[in-house]
Order: sequence, then structure tokens, then C-alpha cells
Amino acid sequence: MKKNAHSISVDKISVIIPIYNTEAYLQKCLNSVLAQTYQNFEIICVDDGSTDLSGEILKQYAAEDSRIQVIFQQNMGQSEARNVALSNVKGKYVYFLDSDDFIHPQTLEILYRALKESECAVVATKQTKIYDANPIDISNLQYVIKKPALLNILQNEESGSVVWNKLYRADLVRNRKFIKGIYFEDWPWITCLFADIDAYAEVPYGLYAYNTDNVSTIRSTFDISKVGHFIIGIRAVWHYFSDETRKHLWPMVRKKRISVSIKHMVNAVYHERQNQPVLDDFLLSMLYQLRQAECFYYNELSLKVIMRILKIWFRNRRRK
Repeated sequence: MKKNAHSISVDKISVIIPIYNTEAYLQKCLNSVLAQTYQNFEIICVDDGSTDLSGEILKQYAAEDSRIQVIFQQNMGQSEARNVALSNVKGKYVYFLDSDDFIHPQTLEILYRALKESECAVVATKQTKIYDANPIDISNLQYVIKKPALLNILQNEESGSVVWNKLYRADLVRNRKFIKGIYFEDWPWITCLFADIDAYAEVPYGLYAYNTDNVSTIRSTFDISKVGHFIIGIRAVWHYFSDETRKHLWPMVRKKRISVSIKHMVNAVYHERQNQPVLDDFLLSMLYQLRQAECFYYNELSLKVIMRILKIWFRNRRRK
């Protein structure tokens, strides 16, 4: 039997927002949090060395609302901005929001209620980039409990690889750091986290407005450093699951998550036209090293990915 919504205690939620040069979107992002139907929150903004007016906007908002905490740091990347924010969390729960996106007014209320009613440590939205601006009737709150957690999150390639569509119990994530200095830091963090919980709740509502106008790092030129960042993530996950307590989970992670990361990496290199010879060389070398370490098997990749690896190899051979 579900608990009455009014009987649920109101706990503070820490909303973490890393910021880097998003002055065009930042006010809409912050306003979407301030407009939440669930008002017991703190907003931890970490300005990661912005060179635009983001810092001034943050100072103005912080002066007007004491729930907004602003931390300024030199540019160290989104991972370190999130890590700094996590070390300053005072809430019982944590929510991540990117500064060029915004959320539905009922986001925190829906996620909080689903988490409390389900008694799970994490609640996620089923979809990540579908947003419904209409009011949502939550008199009969909809959610399902996904168990085992790791298997279910690995099966959802979109929702399972990002941090910003989920509400987390703070004691679960406060000391769980993102890999410093890399892009694509979400998926290693999520994969390792979900190995350590039994179940999570999932709601069907479109709550997150993902900004497709802002040209992100992921959609920009794919270079050697980004291949390297994928490799660092793969190796970090491999190391995490080499522990005796998690070793039995590695084959599933390898098939369902590492193969997806390799797919994204191969597809990006395959389509990239800048500095292609060097990029091809580096990718093939990294794939060889990963295969030697048994981080993946070719027979676990899709035929399309294998064909693209072969095409990269052939075009690379033709240059020599």
C-alpha cells in the first residue's frame, strides 16, 4: 500500500549544477529549479572558470536567494566541478542538472515521492530527452521498481549512461567521485554506482529539457584526447569490476556497457575527417590493448561496429 503523500517527511535535496560559459541558458536553468513545487532544496553551483557572464549571473541569484551556493574554481572540467559540489552537499538527496538545460516544475517532487514510496536509494526517469511542459497529475504516482539494478540500467543505453535524470540518496554518492579530467564521465560513474545497489525506481514522466542547441563537447570535433577519455573510462570500470565482490558482474558489464562505449568511440572516429590518419592509428592501437587486457571481445560487438573497425583498418593500411 502506498503512503499518503502528506505523510512523507520533507527532506532537503541538493541540486548540483556545474557551469562553464553558459550565460545564454543559465537563468532559465536556475529559474526552473526555483520554480519547483518541492521547495526544500539547496542549489550548489560550481563555476568552472567561466570567461563569460555566467559568474555575474550566479552572484546575482545567490544574493537574492540564500539557498543558492556559488563556488568559483579554475577550469578543471565538469568532473571536478561535480566532485567539488558533492563535497559540499548538505541535503539528504542529490540531483544533477546541467547549466544549459532546465527541468519540469514538478521534477523534484515526483522524484522525491517515488524514491520515498519505493524505498529505493535511486529513482530515474525512463526517458532522458523527452520533456512535457504540461502539469502532471501525480495523485496516483506512477513508478516501477527495477531489479536487479545493474542489469536494468545497462539495458537502457540512453537513461543508463547519464547522471542528470536521477535522484540519489546522498550517502550513496557523496564520496563517489567522477574521474577527473575526462569527458564522457557519466557512464563509468553510473555503471559502478548501480553495481552497488539492489534496485531502483523508474518513473515514466518527461521531466528533463535537454538542450540540443548548445554545441557540447560530445558533439564537437572528435580527437585523440576524446578517444583517450573513453579508454580511461573503460579501464576504470574494468578495474572496479575486477574486485572479488563484483567479478561475477563483469561479463554482463563488458557485453552491455563496454561494447556500447566502444561502439560510440568507433562511430565517432569513423565519421571524423580532421586529423584522420593519426586518429585511426591511435584508435586501432587502443583497441588492441583493450582486447589484450580482455576488456572486450570482438564477438560481443555488433556486425556494424566490426565492419567499421575493418574499414578504419583498411583505410589506415592504404596510407602506409
